[in-house]
Amino acid sequence: MGQPRGKDQEKDVLRGHDERNVAALNFIPVQERLPEDLLRLERMVIRTNGQPAKIVCTGVPGIGMARGSDNDLLVALINVYIDAGCPADGIITTSAYALLKLSGQGTSGKHYQALSQCLARVFNTTYHITDGWFDFHAKRYTTVSFRIIDSLTRTHREETGADITLDSRSVLRIRLSEEITKSIRNGYIKPLNLTDYQSLPTVGSRTLYRLLDMYLDEAATRGDPKPYRMAVSLMTHAQNCGVLNRRPDHVRRALDSMHEPLIKMGYLATVNYVGKGLKTTVHYTYGETTSPINQEHVALLVKHGVHRGVAEKYARNLGEKVVVVVAKFAEELKRPNKKIENPAAYLVSLLKDVDSIVAQTRSDELRKQDIQRTRKASQAKIVKAEAQQNHLFEEELHLAIQKEGPEAAVEFMLTSFKVRQLQRHGLELHEIDQVRNAVLERRVDAAQMHAILNRVLMSPEVGIRDLRALL
Repeated sequence: MGQPRGKDQEKDVLRGHDERNVAALNFIPVQERLPEDLLRLERMVIRTNGQPAKIVCTGVPGIGMARGSDNDLLVALINVYIDAGCPADGIITTSAYALLKLSGQGTSGKHYQALSQCLARVFNTTYHITDGWFDFHAKRYTTVSFRIIDSLTRTHREETGADITLDSRSVLRIRLSEEITKSIRNGYIKPLNLTDYQSLPTVGSRTLYRLLDMYLDEAATRGDPKPYRMAVSLMTHAQNCGVLNRRPDHVRRALDSMHEPLIKMGYLATVNYVGKGLKTTVHYTYGETTSPINQEHVALLVKHGVHRGVAEKYARNLGEKVVVVVAKFAEELKRPNKKIENPAAYLVSLLKDVDSIVAQTRSDELRKQDIQRTRKASQAKIVKAEAQQNHLFEEELHLAIQKEGPEAAVEFMLTSFKVRQLQRHGLELHEIDQVRNAVLERRVDAAQMHAILNRVLMSPEVGIRDLRALL
């Protein structure tokens, strides 16, 4: 776990999504343990684009606030909602087992118990975000108050005491926050490599991975050169990651523990600290294995009706293969006997079948190359034959001039067919008359005139200019 994957493992990658506000704000602190009496937490964060935001989290007595690995549940809920087709009412139905698996957790009894407590914290924690929640539809920042889960119904074992304990049979009906679901439906999401995310050993490293992936996404959108780099103030970074300690040395140790697995997996190439104390800046260089999004590919898919989040997923995962698939899609649309009721869904089905499409396209290209080589060989023979014919023509023209004089040469050059061709290429009738006269009066050599007339046929603008200058 934590090692870079080879190309042969790419097919096993679990592809998911992240909601951009959630990833940028990290409103659930990364600490697994918080004081029991801590029921209100206020933080100032700076979004990846520089927008400041104030976050206030409020818990309830006896349950506390959402924290630590509750972040993993939030990521799982986002992906369950998207996989369910983004229902407008925000309601998803899933199992406790599925949530544990998607959260990257085990499925033993203690994990079901932990999930029960996690759901209780997430359900009872309220968030108030000032000037930091981006409304993608309105294109402006807003102030919002919400709970991640608005309603929660679950089946469970018979209660023993006050606690509800889930098990492998448990089914959950959850209505997610309207703010989150509306943002997802508006397309304010980005791809998330769930395999990499789940392979990271700590909540901190997973949280940092999602935040750095936001920076990476924006760098790719701007068209920054590789390798991608970013720098951020140490203390600002601590707040953004949900690290509550305010001592620079403690913050640095906390970040170091997050960096190590990201470097091991190849996501980060280097991490450097510049400066001292509160003035320290963290400098990141992303690894070569990072795969940013080509926004032109995203736009190409969105143009054909693919949901933006889905388009970003395939743009990141498939790279230049997106262009090949869209070209195939365009061909299918043009087929007269092909009826496609839902073009966007059909395009997505082609994206899923990318390997066979790329292979077929490559095969077609090789076949075309063979045909082109055959044609070139045939054309070479034709050119050679034409050259031989022109050589014979020149010899016949020379003989005509020697034996019968310029009159024969003019008739030889200006056949009725040749005159029609010259007129079609822009030569006026009186100019053809001047050509005849120039050769007859021997003011222009017949061979020279023949060459210029051929130039008129091959390149009319240049040929006519040269002819008029000669006349």
